[in-house]
Amino acid sequence: MKLKLLASMCVFFTFTNCYAADSIGTRNNPFKIAIIPSGHAAKALDNAKPVAKCIEDKAKIFVDIQVPNSYIAVVEAIGAQKVDMAFGDIVSYLIAKNKFGVEPILQIIRYGSNSYQSAIFVKENSPIKNVNDLNGKKFAYSDASSASSYIFPSILMKKNNKKFSQEVPTGSMDASIIALMQGQVDATAAYYNGPDAKTGKINDARSRVENIYPNISKETRVLWLSKSIPNEPVYVRKGLTKEIKDKLTLAIPACIKEYPNHINNMQELTPVKSDNKDYAEFVKEVENSGLDISGIFSKK
Repeated sequence: MKLKLLASMCVFFTFTNCYAADSIGTRNNPFKIAIIPSGHAAKALDNAKPVAKCIEDKAKIFVDIQVPNSYIAVVEAIGAQKVDMAFGDIVSYLIAKNKFGVEPILQIIRYGSNSYQSAIFVKENSPIKNVNDLNGKKFAYSDASSASSYIFPSILMKKNNKKFSQEVPTGSMDASIIALMQGQVDATAAYYNGPDAKTGKINDARSRVENIYPNISKETRVLWLSKSIPNEPVYVRKGLTKEIKDKLTLAIPACIKEYPNHINNMQELTPVKSDNKDYAEFVKEVENSGLDISGIFSKK
């Protein structure tokens, strides 16, 4: 009946005016969520579908899930208001905040921690024993704006006046680790959380390919670990109403708890504190390194 009434009303108004009345989260104007996966895009989209359905049920809104092809694509979509919320990374969030005034509403908790590290991995039998040995070696990374996969390893190499012979973009951390296992590169970098204290199970990016390489924890080793990096926030674009933000702040953590690890290994979400200095310290670290950020974000 409501749909018939809407159609009748459209006779008396212009097409534009009629659909301009569709508020965000309606069938004609669904709430758009972008996910930047640390694995394959198609798999990430499939895994996210039950979470999206859960958000729809709990927040009583229509949701559209998108999987852009890079962190920076998310920033551009946010700026063009083609995306309302992003599950991105810390770097894309910082750029989007500076350029478009996005707001962090939730922070990710993984393995009981609100932070992680960047790790450089090599094969267990590799002759590479320290950072100096990385000089002239072939290195795989997932995305140039990834803190763990590229930025912190780049800062490390710069500080030590070393350089890789070749930097190979793979598009995902899974692919980077597989490239290492197949001998296509000498080293790679990805996120790292310490192993489970009770079981010893690895909780870093290598766990994502254990189905392919069951003994990967023994066949690889951690060459280097960075200082702690704050987990990325879930952030929304400027201009959303308090009502919809409140709905999402309640619905999304509940859905992630119901479907843990379905979106980028997220197991828990907590509200972002109004005075969160972790992200500012990250920016300071990058700025003090002298790393050419503009060069990083122009990499293909």
